[in-house]
Amino acid sequence: MKHNKDLQFCIDKLKSLQNRDESGPEQKSALEVARKMLKGLRRKDNPARAEVFRVVRQVAETIFNILERE
Repeated sequence: MKHNKDLQFCIDKLKSLQNRDESGPEQKSALEVARKMLKGLRRKDNPARAEVFRVVRQVAETIFNILERE
C-alpha cells in the first residue's frame, strides 16, 4: 500500500489537524497515534483486509473521541 493516494491524503489531513493551534496536547497525541497507525498500514505490502478494517476503525474512533471532547 506504499503508493496509495487516499491513504497519504488521510495521513496529511491528520497532520494538519494536529498542527492546528486550537488543538490541545491530548488531541495532538491522539492524532499522532492515529497517524502512526496509518503509516504502519502504508508500510505493509499486502495487508489483510481485516487488518485494514481494524486500523480504519481505530483511526475513526480516535477522531470521534476528539470531536466528542470539543
